[in-house]
Amino acid sequence: MKKTRLMAAMAAVTAGAVLASTAAYAQTTPIGVWQPPQHGEADPAKQVPATPQPTPATDDASQQTAQPTTQPQSAATYPQPYTAAPPAREQYEGSRGGFFLGAQGGKGWVFEDVDQSALSVNAGYRWQAGAITLVGIEAAAGRLDETQDDLWTYSKVEYGSVGVNARFNFGATSPVFALFRAGYWAAEDNYGMDVEGGYAGLGLGVDFNHHFNMSLVYTNYVYFQDYYWEGDDFYYDINRADTLMLGVEVRF
Repeated sequence: MKKTRLMAAMAAVTAGAVLASTAAYAQTTPIGVWQPPQHGEADPAKQVPATPQPTPATDDASQQTAQPTTQPQSAATYPQPYTAAPPAREQYEGSRGGFFLGAQGGKGWVFEDVDQSALSVNAGYRWQAGAITLVGIEAAAGRLDETQDDLWTYSKVEYGSVGVNARFNFGATSPVFALFRAGYWAAEDNYGMDVEGGYAGLGLGVDFNHHFNMSLVYTNYVYFQDYYWEGDDFYYDINRADTLMLGVEVRF
């Protein structure tokens, strides 16, 4: 009897252990769910056509927001119209007036057929008086050197002058110009003889640039000699001297 109870107890313990292990295995083993065959054909009655995904709608406002916008330019940032600079020659023609300083060398004739070496310097100011015209004032000083001819000695002559001058270019863009000068002059030789009178000259020159030119000028000097009154009559002797000078001039 006792043995029978013992065996019943052991059977109960064994059954409990089996049930406990079965319950534990059931908790740790996932429950299988029926899945349709992976490679099998789906039921045609249950096929549903794929619905295309809607494209996100974009309105005009969003498109305008996405587009880079160009800010209006202010008047200060607009490209200014191109204005060509006046040609260099036009600029030059518009600003030729100013101070000038010149030096000349050549020949002079106080006595007929007697050449004397001549030198002079002059200075003055000219004003622009038109597209091709300059007018101004000048002062000059010069000399004719002593020389000999046929055993005669001809005295050195020193002179000074003051007057006006004018230049006329041969066209608004031409560097070639004509020159006119006129005024009062006085001279003295080594023997103490003084003369005075007037002068007038004509020349031709060329501008190399705004500040430098060369010219060839002929000047005629007229003076009175042996003039006196006798009764109601005035007697005078008109003489003249001439120079032909090649000169250079700088302008400021």
